[in-house]
Parts: sequence; C-alpha cells; structure tokens
Amino acid sequence: MTTLTWTAACIALIAAVPRPAAHQPPGIPKPRPVRADVRVGAFYFPGWSHAERWYCVKAHPDVQHPLLGYYREGDPDAADWHIKWAVEHGVGFFAFDYYSHNGSQMLEGALDRGFLRSRFLPGFRFCLNWCNHAPSETMTADQLERFAELVIPKYLTHPSYLRIDGRPVLMILSGYSFVKTLGVNGARRAFEHLDTRCRAAGLPGVYLVFCEGEILRAESVRDSFAAGARAFCLYNYPYAGTGQTGPGRHGEATYAHLIEQGERLWKHWRGITEGRFWPTVMPGWDRRPWLKEDDLRRTGSTPALFEGALRDARAHVNASRIVMVEAWNEWGEGSVLEPSVEQGFGYLDAVRRVFCPSAGSHRDLTPTAAGLPAPVFDLEMPRIDAWAFDHGVEDWTATGVSGLAAAWGALEGVSTDDDPQLTSPIAYLPCGRYGACEIRMRAEAVDARHPTSTGQLFWSTSTQGLSQEASVTFPVTLDGAWHTHRLDLAARSHWRGTTDRFRLDPVALSGVRFAVDEVRFLRRPARPAR
Repeated sequence: MTTLTWTAACIALIAAVPRPAAHQPPGIPKPRPVRADVRVGAFYFPGWSHAERWYCVKAHPDVQHPLLGYYREGDPDAADWHIKWAVEHGVGFFAFDYYSHNGSQMLEGALDRGFLRSRFLPGFRFCLNWCNHAPSETMTADQLERFAELVIPKYLTHPSYLRIDGRPVLMILSGYSFVKTLGVNGARRAFEHLDTRCRAAGLPGVYLVFCEGEILRAESVRDSFAAGARAFCLYNYPYAGTGQTGPGRHGEATYAHLIEQGERLWKHWRGITEGRFWPTVMPGWDRRPWLKEDDLRRTGSTPALFEGALRDARAHVNASRIVMVEAWNEWGEGSVLEPSVEQGFGYLDAVRRVFCPSAGSHRDLTPTAAGLPAPVFDLEMPRIDAWAFDHGVEDWTATGVSGLAAAWGALEGVSTDDDPQLTSPIAYLPCGRYGACEIRMRAEAVDARHPTSTGQLFWSTSTQGLSQEASVTFPVTLDGAWHTHRLDLAARSHWRGTTDRFRLDPVALSGVRFAVDEVRFLRRPARPAR
C-alpha cells in the first residue's frame, strides 16, 4: 500500500468516527437548499478559533458583528449553521484560506475539526485557497511537493471537495510566484507532477486557479496558462482606483466606487484571460477592528448596492459559471457575507435573489429563533486596571530593554537605547470610568552626568492607535529611590473610548536601571446621588 493510499484510508476512518457526545448537534434544523443558476463560492477566513481573536471586533462599536455570536470556529455546530445559511441562499461552496509552508499547517482547525465533521457537509462543497504568503523565491518544486503530500490525501480526495470535470479545484493565492521562480517550463513540470500525484490518488488530475492581485501583465497570464493554470480570479481589490496600495495610512473611498472598480477589473481580466476568469464581488472593506485608522475604508456599503454588484458580476461569468464573494467572514476587514447583527441576512438574501430567482420566499432562521443555544465563546473581555508584578512579568513585553524580569514584585530591566518601551497585555478599560494612573518606580543612571530623564505613558483604544496625542509625560529623577508618579488622564482630550493596550517608556536614556513596582489606573470619583 502506497503512502498516499494508507494516509487516505486513515483519513476515511477518522472521518467515519461519529462526533463525541459533547458535540452532537442539538437539533439544528436541516437545510433547505435552493438551486442557483450560477455557482457561487465564498472565501472563508479561518481566524476565529480562540476567544481572544474576537476582542477587537467586539470592542469596536462601529463595525459589523456576527449574528451567530462570537462563535467557536472549529465547532461542528458552528459549521452546521454556516452551511445551512449558505445553501439556503444559493452559496454552493467555501474556498478555505489555507496556510501551509514547508509542509506545515496553520489555522486549519475550522476545516478539520468543524466543517469536515458537519452533518450537513454532504450537501455542500469546499476547496482550498492556498495562501502562499512566503517570499516568491521559496515557491519551488520541492515546496509544491510538500504541499501535495499534505493536501491530496487529506482534502482533495474528500467526497465533498469541489471538482470541475472531476478534477479537484485548487486555488493558489499567488500561483504566478511559481512561474517567476521556476520559469514557465520549470513551473509546468512542477504542476504536471502535482497532476500526476492526483491521478495516483484516483483523481483525473487537478484544476488550478491562480488567485492573483489587481495587476498582472497579459504576458504573465499567458505564461501561467502555459504552466498549467486553468482559470484566474481575484481575492479582493479594496484599493483599486484610489492611489493607495496598502495599509499604513488612513483613507476613505465609497463602496459605490469599489463596485465601479470591480467591474472595470472584471472586464480587464476577462480580456487578458480570454474569458477564463471568475469575477469576485466584495461586500465591503473596513479594517478598523484590526488596523484602526491605519488603512483605507470603504464607506456606504448596503445590501442593495451589493445586490447590484452581484447582478453586474453575473454578466461577466464564463463557461464555468462561477462567481466568488470575498468573503464569508472577514470580520476583521469588514468584508462579510455571513449574517450580522447590523444587517441581518441582508447580504445573503441578495445572493438568493440574484442567483436563485425561482426560489420563492424564505424565512431566515437563527439559533435564537429555533430556540437553540449558539456555539459561541463565553467572551469576557480582559479588563485589567492594575499590575503589581507579583507573579512574574504578567505578559508585559519590552523593546530597547535588556534583562527584563520580575524580581520581588517589580518589573526590572536596563534601557539599551534612548527609547525603551514596556508594552502591556490587552486591557479593555472604559476611559470614562478612570481618571488617573499611578506608576511607582525607581530609576538609576549608570552615567551620573544625567540626574533626570522623562517617562511617558501611551495608550491605544479600540478605534485609535498609539500616538503622541494619546500620551502623558512625567519627570523621572535618576536617584535610585522609589517615586510614585500620578498622571492626570482625565485632562487629556484623547483619553476617551475604550483602551486596548498601554505602553510605558520608563525613561528616555540608554543605560538606565529601572524597576516598576506597580502600574495602577484609578477610578473617577462616583457622582453624588441627586
């Protein structure tokens, strides 16, 4: 028995094992699938397997929040709801963002522990979107071989894997990287070997889709087809037509403008690919949960505008008749098809209206409406307002500091440059409830020529990053004695909203020994009762 056959047999045995009793579905109603006249797929971002990942979404008041709740990704019950909602609105498959390098895996839990154990999976399809974010020069034949060894028996042979003409669909986020690194002939040989491995596993080959960025020359597209690509698509295009090429600064553009740019890109790509292109529609773009104000934001997205974009995309489908949506659940980027508290099923209902015209009326069902518990985390945001370092460094980290350690209830170190920084763990504090901060510390300069220095406390919030405006400075005497510094935060105009992290610069000199005994935030005095 070959290694691939043996591994496939093991996977089949594992898949056949029933869910443990703790994961038996609590009576989630079976889906009522509808027939779409165009195959609709949605990219799925597997980034919500830990409660902490949801903090930035829950803490931001002005973004969308999941209607299912802050779900336990990798829980089969969460997968059941996602598949039910998808097939009842005309979404036929998820393209899972899949992270692998040198044969390793990352963020595979949503697929492995959730979707592959969903009782509704037989009526649904999935495929991989290999997010090969490593440097392009590492996209070699050996890299592809390790990837194939991992995914063919585990996923591509699964009965619910998406196929075209019997071939499993494999998206590669930057497939052209292999052509750049290996040349056309080298890439073709590498992909032919992948195809051969699929045939050895009982498949009729592989269907490669290169999922590229906004710009690729026609010559590069021709080389990609010569190397083995069968189709192209775009993952997203949030910056199209804005002059901004990525995060790092704030910008705003309308969602209506994004729709116009999307159609422009579809026409361009349809031309240079001779029609072998799958258009992608974005429901929006708002990365404030992750990047706050340091990125472009698309404003004014609505289900009605999204529906118009879907109708435009319908006019650009090719013989495969596939339209992609980015994404099902990019909550950190505000590109979300999944039902939300703010929009309900509005975006999904738009998909149903456009691609399932004969489906008729439908009642959108939620766990609450079904009288069932939602598969969600008991999400408690960390509200830490004091650190005494009695139990180690308490998750504080440092840059520009050597020997950081906790000793006798104090955080100690030596500054190695003029900008030493101590960064707190996540701490969500409502600024309106706290008016001051007390820092008890001591500092002693190695060079006695500097008797004083300056300390500074910074804070970031759920909506604003670190800045000089969101900080307080205080004088530090370098005499080795303990001093308590009381900082008036209420007087600072940027002390508002909800904090999420602090940074303490204990001094502004290199070669200073310091010890921080305590950092404590003080509540504002209670207002007298009237």
